[in-house]
Amino acid sequence: LAAKEAARQMDMEHLRELGNNERFNCLYCAPTLIIVSGSEHSPVQVEADCAAATQNLLLAAESVGLGSCWIFFVLLAFYSPQGSELLNELKIPAGYRPYSSAVLGYKQSEIVNVPERKPNLITYIR
Repeated sequence: LAAKEAARQMDMEHLRELGNNERFNCLYCAPTLIIVSGSEHSPVQVEADCAAATQNLLLAAESVGLGSCWIFFVLLAFYSPQGSELLNELKIPAGYRPYSSAVLGYKQSEIVNVPERKPNLITYIR
């Protein structure tokens, strides 16, 4: 709910529409939400580390037959007026912030029409 409320306040029309859509479920009814957080004071590019961890999580989920989806929308909740309360409730340590999130669950259907890949899209520079 906090994410939808934050979306209603955004400058981007698309996010406002999602925030106002009663039928939109930002978790796609998945039973599990994972929030990947990192230190705000990290000397390295923590956003990239969290993104890599999230991608590995999605690949691992697929390898065991779970459906997964990277979800940006959920992160809007942390920019809402309830954001700091939500950080405490989820026990995200002080000095850390959420950088990515994903949902996991059992697939309702398999992907049947995978588009054909375009050949030779890689250019090698030597």
